[in-house]
Amino acid sequence: MSTTRLQEVQICFGFGKQTDIATANLVTSMWRLKKLNAQLANPKLNTENDAEEYGKGHEFATTTFKTSWDTGGTLEKYLSAEMAAWAMCFGLGKVVKSGSNPNFVYTCTPLIPANGDATELPYFSFVEQIRPGAGSVIDRLLSGCAVEGWTITIGSGPGRANSKITVEFHGSGKLTEPSAIAMPAATVEKLLPSASLTLSINGVDYVTSKNIVSLETSWKNNIRMDAGFYPGSGFQTSGDATTGAIRGRLEFGNRAGALKFVARFDHNSTELTLLKAQTTGTAAIHLQFDANNSLDITWQKVAFATAEVGETDTIVTVAVEATPIYDTTNGIITAVAKCGVDAICQ
Repeated sequence: MSTTRLQEVQICFGFGKQTDIATANLVTSMWRLKKLNAQLANPKLNTENDAEEYGKGHEFATTTFKTSWDTGGTLEKYLSAEMAAWAMCFGLGKVVKSGSNPNFVYTCTPLIPANGDATELPYFSFVEQIRPGAGSVIDRLLSGCAVEGWTITIGSGPGRANSKITVEFHGSGKLTEPSAIAMPAATVEKLLPSASLTLSINGVDYVTSKNIVSLETSWKNNIRMDAGFYPGSGFQTSGDATTGAIRGRLEFGNRAGALKFVARFDHNSTELTLLKAQTTGTAAIHLQFDANNSLDITWQKVAFATAEVGETDTIVTVAVEATPIYDTTNGIITAVAKCGVDAICQ
């Protein structure tokens, strides 16, 4: 009997956006990337039964019903220019593309409904396969997926593990098995290493001063999952009410950004002073592979929420959590991602 190893799993997903939640990506708008986490994007069927109903003559269930479907997953990766561009585009939602090969530029900001933007995030399809074909172990396509959030972590040290990104995504519940997708060739990624970081927060250049130890920044859309089910949202098999409901929309909820970092602390450090004064300023993060492959994240206004002095490897450090604040002119966050792949989220 053949043993299946999880390392055999292959994934691809849409770098281009779906035309709507129900229309899956074609393989021509999908790319194949590697990931770090072993977790599979297992679909979940939710069921209910009639145990609580009267008239059966007893308190036990006599039948079950397919209620709804949940799909989604998590991607953990070493941070690359390609993945950074994808996460910013699909995670924030509003994208302006410029540039040309090999330097496509994606300027990304959050969707603002008051300015006429949609409340639905851009959708993509996700494919997961293990031995597709006649002897398939897993071969499925999840369509109508949207990014729930991303987290970028930067640490000290020379290895790839010191520059990582984690992306969570949710799906409409629509599942296609087999996927009917021929896995595309692997995309060659250009890493954005920790050693390339430039960082300025609240007027302090943490790289020039050689004080930065680690950094984490994130965005969360808090998708309104229950609101995806509405009268007419649809079923796993169109028109068949016995197959379980799927979502007809994935709208963002109360979105939130976060920024925290650890830096060496000495006589000239200003973190405690800035905290006490509630001084506001920008936070500018830059990582790059080369001039054509980079990521810039700007939190337009931040104030320190906490600053606690402690130690890291016996060196006195300060751990700071900053609160991103909406700026009436520049908004809350702008991400500019450069890479050599065209048509991301287009």
